[in-house]
Amino acid sequence: MRRYHLITPEGEEELLFSECAQVRTVEKNICKIFSRACYNEVRTPTLEFADVFMTGAGSIPMENMFKLTDNKGRLLVVRPDSTLPIARMTASKLRDAHMPLRIYYNQPSYRTGGGRGKGVRTMQAGIELIGTGGKAADLEVLSLAVNALDSCLDDFRIEIGHSGIFRTLVRKLDISDAKREELRGYIESKNYAALSAELELLEHSDEAAAIGMLPRLFGGVQVLDKVRELVSDKELDEQLSYLAEMYDALSKLGLEDKLMIDLGLVNQNDYYTGIVFTAYTYGSGENILTGGRYDSLIGQFGFDQPACGFAINIDALVKAINPNMTACTAVPDALVLAGEGREIEALKHLAKLGDEGLVAQFAALSDRQDWLQYAKDCGIRRVDTVLDSVETVIVE
Repeated sequence: MRRYHLITPEGEEELLFSECAQVRTVEKNICKIFSRACYNEVRTPTLEFADVFMTGAGSIPMENMFKLTDNKGRLLVVRPDSTLPIARMTASKLRDAHMPLRIYYNQPSYRTGGGRGKGVRTMQAGIELIGTGGKAADLEVLSLAVNALDSCLDDFRIEIGHSGIFRTLVRKLDISDAKREELRGYIESKNYAALSAELELLEHSDEAAAIGMLPRLFGGVQVLDKVRELVSDKELDEQLSYLAEMYDALSKLGLEDKLMIDLGLVNQNDYYTGIVFTAYTYGSGENILTGGRYDSLIGQFGFDQPACGFAINIDALVKAINPNMTACTAVPDALVLAGEGREIEALKHLAKLGDEGLVAQFAALSDRQDWLQYAKDCGIRRVDTVLDSVETVIVE
């Protein structure tokens, strides 16, 4: 007996009419920005071997992926991420390409909802700058992220952090990998109470005290000094100094009003090795962009190359632009009615209107009064009836 034939799975949604048009407009604007910056589009398979996503630091938990098998019994997954497939593609098909590679994509990824009501499909547009590192490359990627969002939004905030800060601090604690990831999760979600409770169970240290402060350390460059006051460490100081350099450089690009340092950015994608960043906007409860540097990920596919990139959550971005988006149909400029035996002439007239820049809808003439009422109900102002000649009526 059928039970689910009129509903969609949890986390999936349908887009109708103007909703699709708005998504397409946002995608077009963003991809144009990428293309103008000399990034070239790629598409990766919807189905990948599960091995692609079992790469050590870049691994995605099996319970977060949709799984199936092919006709040889090999385990496949529905693409849960675009960065790992592009890393595979680079290592397998682009080894001989001139570096750096500038790649962009616009495709969905799929992850299980985890029972929290989150979507299983996320439409993402993003870039990967592969084969170059350092401050200039990071600035290129971050400025491109800002330009892409600027093409769609007036008001948003970019938060930057450094993945190495948490890693350097937690390395000094005598804890298991599982406990480390637990702490990371509390910091990322800014769960102050749970983080404090866990740290109280550990032996007191300056590093533990600094970790406890991370989710509260956001703002301007002054937050970096608060970490320095607690912990003296050469590697940590280099990471903090680099973050200060990036903040200063981005401010000089005129981004200071949209910029914030957030030391609580400890993304659970543990393949990040340097700067990390995310973007938020009013009207969206989730981030609209995430990214960072991942210099060791492609090496896990046998081809060492530094890389940096980001992904824009198109779905969240469109909802932030128009939170009251409804599925409205576009209103044609004209309705073309074909009299009996005049279908060809009517279609030619339809094409003529199109050449003139008008949007016209075709209909076979049955009851003219019914079609005039239809035009009035739909807001179509002009009705052309094709008989021996074309008769035009302006609908009031």
